[in-house]
Amino acid sequence: MTDTNTLAPLGAELGRIARPGTNAPFDDVRFALLDELLAAKQGAPMAHAAWQQAFDHAARSLRMRVIEKAERGLREAGQISRYSARRLAALLPDAEAADALLHRLLAEGMPLERCEALPDNDAARRRRALALEAAWEGAVGIARGEAGRWRLRAAQVAEWRPSRRPFWIGAGVVLALTVLVAAWLGGQLRAPAWFTPVSRFWWGLPWP
Repeated sequence: MTDTNTLAPLGAELGRIARPGTNAPFDDVRFALLDELLAAKQGAPMAHAAWQQAFDHAARSLRMRVIEKAERGLREAGQISRYSARRLAALLPDAEAADALLHRLLAEGMPLERCEALPDNDAARRRRALALEAAWEGAVGIARGEAGRWRLRAAQVAEWRPSRRPFWIGAGVVLALTVLVAAWLGGQLRAPAWFTPVSRFWWGLPWP
């Protein structure tokens, strides 16, 4: 992981993106981004492609973090509530959701893409750094929002309880049949012909 003290040649240009770790979400991805930029800086000149590639890699890492945590959170929630495995599978993030998130994250790199034609000098590096900072913060905002959406879905799964409607319907049917049979046996209602053997058997039991 990057030691921010070693970023002196580049840190002044990178601004907030080179701040020390604060245990904020996705700090590990930010440090990986800094590592890649530092390696590119040591291999001067620092072409625009190095900046763009570093951000693209960071965006893919953000996508992976969000999707993996979403899937893990949903599976853990499903275990808590004993959610149907088939229904849970339909809620898990799929390839389409992952691709859509990646496109949204990469789209935040537009400010950096506008710097593609700039040369590698102090002014251009500072401009790229500002663009990268804006791109990173935009991507993190999207990642946080998406992670929050998946956390909400996991919480709903964890709170899910099976519907008791089938139980009450079944109980009602059993109660109705019990009352009906009791009425046939007691003579309150006229029993159908097919019930006669049942009635004879019932009253033929050695009741005390």
